[in-house]
Amino acid sequence: MDQNSITHKRKKVQRLKYILMDVFSVLLAWVFFFLFRRIEIESNVIREIQLFSPVYNFTELLFGIPFFWLFVFWLSGYYNQPFRKSRLSEFAQTFFSVFLGSLALFFILLLDDPVVNYKDYYLSFVVLFVIYFVVVYLFRYSITRITTSQIHRRIMGFNTLIIGTGKNAKGIYEQLQSMKLSSGHIIKGFVSCDAEPVESGVTVLGDMAHLDSIMKEHEVEEVIVALDSEDRDAVFPVINQLYKYDVDVRITPRLYDYIVGGVRMSSIFGTPLVSALDVRLSDCEKNFKRLFDIIFSCVVLIALSPLFLILSILVKLTSEGPVFYKQERIGLHGKPFHIFKFRTMCVNAEAQGPQLASDNDHRITKIGHSLRKYRLDEIPQFINVLKGDMSIVGPRPERLFYEKQIEEKAPYYSLVHKVQPGITSWGMVKYGYANDVDKMVERLQYDIIYLENISLLIDLKILIYTIRTVVSGRGM
Repeated sequence: MDQNSITHKRKKVQRLKYILMDVFSVLLAWVFFFLFRRIEIESNVIREIQLFSPVYNFTELLFGIPFFWLFVFWLSGYYNQPFRKSRLSEFAQTFFSVFLGSLALFFILLLDDPVVNYKDYYLSFVVLFVIYFVVVYLFRYSITRITTSQIHRRIMGFNTLIIGTGKNAKGIYEQLQSMKLSSGHIIKGFVSCDAEPVESGVTVLGDMAHLDSIMKEHEVEEVIVALDSEDRDAVFPVINQLYKYDVDVRITPRLYDYIVGGVRMSSIFGTPLVSALDVRLSDCEKNFKRLFDIIFSCVVLIALSPLFLILSILVKLTSEGPVFYKQERIGLHGKPFHIFKFRTMCVNAEAQGPQLASDNDHRITKIGHSLRKYRLDEIPQFINVLKGDMSIVGPRPERLFYEKQIEEKAPYYSLVHKVQPGITSWGMVKYGYANDVDKMVERLQYDIIYLENISLLIDLKILIYTIRTVVSGRGM
């Protein structure tokens, strides 16, 4: 079993604990609230006006309530990070998600209820919210407290590598080992990088050339980059090699400044380490982004299904070869995937090797020029979005062949792998298609700025500008 499987399995088991406990707690809270409705509200209604609200059928709602709350909790991002939860953020996250969920239930279930006094509406909402918040939070707190206690007492931990063998690496190691309350890092050893000196007392497991075998042998779940070098060009090659492992990569703020230009701390205690793969989106925003991607893609594929069929026929009739073109691209965490497009070039267009399209390219088919001009060739990529390979908005994915060339001129290119690649991007809106590596590097500047300012509002703006670009036919 590789380190990715181990990490994912542990997170999956911990996440399942929270989900099962949430299901139990929301059902228990529903029972308490139902009893309150029977005793305090409905008994008065029956006594005063001889009515009973059928919407409060206990057994029917018993099956729907858990699904409703699990969706609310997923949307809040609570299940994204099952380990190392901040108690303060957990309290706030539970409070706001339960409040919004209770508000939704109020309008769905309570607003049409017959009551003797309208104050009963307010009372019902307050009781609904209080019961759900108290019950849900107490059960969550119990799991978090037990897990945190096990981590602090070194009963539970995460196998960790330190990249670097110099003073900075040894200093980080000594800080982690001397902490009274463990941060959860079980240091397995150090990995040497370039010609960095080896401090005494540092256990070197190998160099970066043997990183694959080291990660597998020690079942590594986290990596700390702690180089002595202040040269950012020495840092990026290391980060580039770590993306593919899909493990938590942490780095000292001094080096992190070179990479993203700022530090966001999540804890005021312990060794100052921050995630090198983190993006400026909260867990809630990440889930909203994914939900929007799914809904928008379904709407587009359904609404444009007649156009989809017509374009498929035109591509097939106007040139020999398949309707769709499948090509390997590099996506989230440097993992390859196959991107789908309507074929706009003749078959074997790259028989002589990878070539970027240029103006008046003879390889482009007759219908291909129109498809590229209006970006209609990109429509099948909404299937990639539904599969989870891509997002609606994000840096455009490139082939490994061109990524290596880009990294030679812009070592920081790998930063785009922190997020899912997109059908459209700010680089595409502001710059358009790039027909050589130099232009790709120029376009990359927009993608880096996007990563530094990423938000749902920015995504919406990019999507609007993309639609305007498509309608105006400025796709090339």
